[in-house]
Amino acid sequence: MAYWIVAEEFRAMGNVPDTEKVLKKKRKLGVAPRAHDYREFIFALASERWICEAKELGEVIVGVRFPIEDDVLNVLIGSVSAIDIACAINFFKFMVGKERFPTLLTLSNLSRNLCKHGKTDDLLEVFLVLSSHDYFKDLESYNVMVSFLCKAGRVKEAYGVLQEIKKKGWGPDVSSYNSLMEACCREDLLRPAKRLWDEMFASGCGGNLKTYNILIQKFSEIGQIEEAQRLFYHMLEKGVVPDATTYRSLLRGLCQETKLEAAFEVFDKSVKQDIVLAQTILNTFILYLCKEGHFLAASKLLCSVTCDIGHSDSHVILLKCLADSREVPIAIEHIERVRKDSPSTLQVICTELLASLSSCSKSEAILQLLQAIHEMSNFQQ
Repeated sequence: MAYWIVAEEFRAMGNVPDTEKVLKKKRKLGVAPRAHDYREFIFALASERWICEAKELGEVIVGVRFPIEDDVLNVLIGSVSAIDIACAINFFKFMVGKERFPTLLTLSNLSRNLCKHGKTDDLLEVFLVLSSHDYFKDLESYNVMVSFLCKAGRVKEAYGVLQEIKKKGWGPDVSSYNSLMEACCREDLLRPAKRLWDEMFASGCGGNLKTYNILIQKFSEIGQIEEAQRLFYHMLEKGVVPDATTYRSLLRGLCQETKLEAAFEVFDKSVKQDIVLAQTILNTFILYLCKEGHFLAASKLLCSVTCDIGHSDSHVILLKCLADSREVPIAIEHIERVRKDSPSTLQVICTELLASLSSCSKSEAILQLLQAIHEMSNFQQ
């Protein structure tokens, strides 16, 4: 009792080192600690991010097989896995050896850190051990397994889990299919990804926004733009609303393949869907066009959008790209169009170009543009 009182007093004072010393001294003198002696202390260490100290105390407790409650082991496994994978695995094995098992949250934390440290073999072993103890009893726990196997690049094993889910009579949900398709795309396994797409719809599981974004992004990235376009219009037919990621992925691919008419059509759909959305993707669209050398198309786009979508910063982006590419005549032509349509916008553009001079790689070209703006303003007066 005396040891407990002293340890509690040190803990209440926030004196971590002396609390540990008391608990360790108690053990050395042969006084077996009770679970309560260190339960709240380990919780406090973990909450205060004293993970190394929690790990050391946990190793002492587990090493001599003192009584320890499941929630304490869960805290140790989840927190220690962030700094010492081997130690966290030992806590996990200790727990399973007593026929007790981690919570799904603890498993997720452990799996995340195993993936982070590239310990894919350990991750697979954890899942095999838990599976042998019939741990995975519902769709949620299976989804965790599929998700982390995919993140670890174990696509074949993850697909095997998907088949196991089906054998149990459960229909895999969209999150499992998304995890697998994302892993396939990351590994450039396009045929398996397409088969999963077909399998998903055949099983009555419709894709969501993430499903479409995964595939549209990959198909656009590798130049299969017709496939990306098909998926874009398929999602519209199914009532799945595209987001900024969808539009950016598709617009990038269309610009790379010089399908400018199709790109403008896609951008128009973003305008009709949501003006704020169109505003957020316009600058990116301009950059994609300029990167591929489609400067006239970018100029035409900016001059065609309404003032509630296009802002001065979009024009500045185009003009700086033109200056960097030494396309000064096109830039001056664009400035002339802006002057005719909106003189006030031209003044704002001039101010922003002046502010960007110090960071421009082609400052002489920017100075030419500023001179042209100045001459236009004088001529107008």
